[in-house]
Amino acid sequence: MLKKNRREEILSAAISAFSNKGYHDTSISDIIEKAGIARGTFYLYFENKRQIFDSVLDNLIVELDHCIKKIEVGQGLPNPIDQLKANLIRVLTLFVENPELTRILLRHATGLDSELDQKITEFYNNWAYRIEEAIRLGIKMGLVRECNSKLISYCILGIIKEVIEYITLSRNGKHDISTIADELINFGLYGLKNPKLPLKNNS
Repeated sequence: MLKKNRREEILSAAISAFSNKGYHDTSISDIIEKAGIARGTFYLYFENKRQIFDSVLDNLIVELDHCIKKIEVGQGLPNPIDQLKANLIRVLTLFVENPELTRILLRHATGLDSELDQKITEFYNNWAYRIEEAIRLGIKMGLVRECNSKLISYCILGIIKEVIEYITLSRNGKHDISTIADELINFGLYGLKNPKLPLKNNS
C-alpha cells in the first residue's frame, strides 16, 4: 500500500523545485533529490514531471475554490460586505501562507501548452463569475451602481491578482491581511474619490 504522506512529501519537494526553477528547468532528479527518495519511488506515485505539476496546480485550485463562498442575503446571515471581506481574507491568507504555490500559479503555470492554459483560463473565468455574482447582488441591494458587471469583474480580478503578487512575492515585509481586504473593498465600492468632495459635472 502506498503511503499518503510519502506522496505529500514528493509534492512538497516538487512545489519547492517548480517555484525556484520553473517547470522547464526543473528535472525529476531535482524533485527526488529534494524529497530524498529513490527514482523508483517517484514513479510509484507519478508517471512523469507533467503529472506532478498538474497535481500541484489542481490542489491549489481546489484550495482556492474552498476559500470563495457564495455571498448570501437573508435574516440571520452576516452583512454581504462582511461575507465579501471574509472571502478576500481567506484567499489572501492562502497565498501569503503558500508563497511558493503563488509563484507557480502566477509565474510558471501559463504558456506550457494549450491544455494547461485552458485549465488556468477556466479557473480565472470561474473566479470572475463569482465576482460578477457579488457585483450583481450589490447592484440589487443598491450598494453598487449600474455597470457592465462582467467587465468590472475582470477589472477586480486583475487588481486582486496584482495585490496577491505584491504581498506574497515582493518581500516587502509583513502585511495586515484584514486592512488589505478593507482597502480592496473600499476601492471597489468608492474608487479614489474623496468622500468629502462633491461630484462635479463637467458636461
